[in-house]
Amino acid sequence: MKINQDKIENPAALPIESVEVVNDNNFSYKFYTYGGYIHEVHIPYLNREEITEDVLLGYGDVDGVLNSNGYFNSIVGRVANRIGGAQFSLDDKDYKLYANTPPNHLHGGKTGFNKKIWNIDNIEEKTDSTKCVLSYLSPDMEENYPGNLDCKVIYELNNHNELSIEFHATTDQDTIVNLTNHNYWNFHGHQSYYQNNEDHVVQIISDEICETDQGSIPTGNLLKVSGTKFDLRKSFIIDREFLDSGGIDHNYVLEDQSMKSPIAKIYSKKTKMGVEYFTNQQGIQFYTGNMMLDNYVGKQNKSYGIQYGMCLEPQNYPDAVNQSNFPTPILRKNKNYLSKIKIKLRNDF
Repeated sequence: MKINQDKIENPAALPIESVEVVNDNNFSYKFYTYGGYIHEVHIPYLNREEITEDVLLGYGDVDGVLNSNGYFNSIVGRVANRIGGAQFSLDDKDYKLYANTPPNHLHGGKTGFNKKIWNIDNIEEKTDSTKCVLSYLSPDMEENYPGNLDCKVIYELNNHNELSIEFHATTDQDTIVNLTNHNYWNFHGHQSYYQNNEDHVVQIISDEICETDQGSIPTGNLLKVSGTKFDLRKSFIIDREFLDSGGIDHNYVLEDQSMKSPIAKIYSKKTKMGVEYFTNQQGIQFYTGNMMLDNYVGKQNKSYGIQYGMCLEPQNYPDAVNQSNFPTPILRKNKNYLSKIKIKLRNDF
């Protein structure tokens, strides 16, 4: 396996580094320590190992990363997804959060984990894998969340073409935590097959979603997907009609947290490239880029637009702190938080 580590010059003079890892099969990824932003994921064509596609949307340069209000490919926290009314109660105390999607709170607030410099604690090289350990200490009352939250994120790529992400956290006060990765995938790549999300195949092994109101805040009800456009239990081809219907931005309920079988997959019919997801989390948010901007300056001189990327975000349910029947997001003092995501990269669908 190969590792390339560099400092990233930037207008803000921030101490940003990049790390690129290439496995023995020419699958690779590159991330920045700013937000843990994964800049590239390359998958080679089957039987043409030397030719790869970058299957992540992303910013054309580091300026785009620094100036963006979005969450492309970053670590999202302290609490990913939405908190209704930008407020919650914990241990008989009320907390008011920043309403960055008024009147609600989204993805950690005004300056979430996607805008923090993460420290590289260690890069562990083995014969068959390379593990990068990142850390960030979120101080008590940052974004108005209680407790000093000591976070570690581990990125690992192995020669089985598996990109794994682990989120660890401990706290010195009771708090709430829900960490995830926010990769924007497009498995058509950036070359001759480049286009929007049409002609992708998606499958999510889930019988229920969280019902949401007009502000995308869960009502507390779980809805059966059977007979609805949300039923992705069998492989479904994303077409123009589906995208014109508004796509999807919902949390799917996961029954299997064993990580023994994939709970979701997406791949391109054109390149045959895609991913299978495994997780120990109880939900996965599926987002088809319905609220993306009309224009982004992307990589390889490409201009992205609405519904040009899709996200699979393993996590706890949205607004779980305000929904008594949802799995709790509360992390108690001196307890350990652990979220695991394994992304199997494939070129043979």
